[in-house]
Amino acid sequence: MTFAQAQKPSSSVEYQALQHRLARDGTRGALTAFLSQMLLPAGLSLRIGIQDSKGVAGEVFLADALIGRRGQKSEEVFLGPHSWDGSYTDLRPNWHGVKVRVQSAHDGDDLVMLVTQLQEAPTGHPVSIVVFSAAYSWNRPGSISRLSDRIDANGPQLKVSIYPIVYEVPGVNIAVIGPYFAASLNAPAGISTGRQRSLAETTRIVERQRAAYMQSITAAGHCAIFDAIETTIACDTIYEPERRRVVSPVSRVWGDNWGGYVLFDWDTFFAAILAAVGNKDLAYANTVEILRHTAPSGFVPNFARAGDWKSFDRSEPLVGAITVFGLYRR
Repeated sequence: MTFAQAQKPSSSVEYQALQHRLARDGTRGALTAFLSQMLLPAGLSLRIGIQDSKGVAGEVFLADALIGRRGQKSEEVFLGPHSWDGSYTDLRPNWHGVKVRVQSAHDGDDLVMLVTQLQEAPTGHPVSIVVFSAAYSWNRPGSISRLSDRIDANGPQLKVSIYPIVYEVPGVNIAVIGPYFAASLNAPAGISTGRQRSLAETTRIVERQRAAYMQSITAAGHCAIFDAIETTIACDTIYEPERRRVVSPVSRVWGDNWGGYVLFDWDTFFAAILAAVGNKDLAYANTVEILRHTAPSGFVPNFARAGDWKSFDRSEPLVGAITVFGLYRR
């Protein structure tokens, strides 16, 4: 299959509609970053970075965060609730001893993001800084402009104004190219789209969506199990621009190491089975997307990765038919 062929969407009108629903269904994380939210279909990325002023030798700024990076000073990320549609997300990165809680929530068509430091800096250490920035991903058209009170993102599909929730830290050296807001982590900080919001209003929005998530989990029964499944699969689901699709790769850190994304045969079928407990569209999307990588000889490859690389010499255990039949019955 050539790259041009890989760009072609499915011929099924129903499947195109399914992918459209998933892509429009709230926010999706960028390919490899947990500390960002992607506004689709425009490809506008709202990013969070952490500056640790006591760091040295290239360890001053955390531009994104992943689960599973190895290294003595790599970040750790602890997942909190993450709804299927991104209406509420909650995670807790720990980097250089800087421990924060990052929450996001929808308020109608708007998005708010709130960052709270969970542990004060030791006495004598500089206060860490949180940085909020915006950019268009994947070479999508659009411009980002910094005004006195906001950042404006202007593109053919979406025009968004982004406002800081607290006062900024002036005159700091930040490793971000483009407009940004910077705020001290000695108090909660955040951003909101659409209009200016106070910290109190933002906190109420976040708490309302957190409560709605917990209510939906309680209604499903088996709270801990359903919470774990929804959080894990929803957090691992991305919008993948090569084939213009929503899919759940094997993990974000694997995608980072393999050039953007990587799907494995039975891992993707297992992700479909798990998604089926609460998101029918995503369950079918994962099933269809791994099947679309079928090798010329007719088997589902062991792996398929960015750039349309795949294994042509091996598959994995035959769980695809069991998955499809199970989804059909459900």
